[in-house]
Amino acid sequence: MRLLRLLAGWFWRVDASLGGDAKPHRGQRFSAAHPVRLGLVAGAAVGGFLILFLLIGAATGWEYAFALSTLLFCLCVAAFAGVSMMGIGYFERWRQRHYGHYPHEVQDERGSHP
Repeated sequence: MRLLRLLAGWFWRVDASLGGDAKPHRGQRFSAAHPVRLGLVAGAAVGGFLILFLLIGAATGWEYAFALSTLLFCLCVAAFAGVSMMGIGYFERWRQRHYGHYPHEVQDERGSHP
């Protein structure tokens, strides 16, 4: 447990020295406030990009463009991109909460927003 605290302290010191304690900009605030939406948008964008390549492949005569394995691969890549971006959004929320920049965490003792 002490080692984890030591590593966490080093992480936050390095993060602050690299500029992590700066006030977040608009995109960072959005990703922290809406990590699921960020993941859905990123997954849909990657999926659309891969479907575009499949359509180009089908137009040029690639016989495996719409094979089940190809479609499942594209679906898995898009899902991985979405889940990765959602994780980045939750990490950004955690970082902003650590530095006191996350506005949705300001509550009084009754649990309501001021």
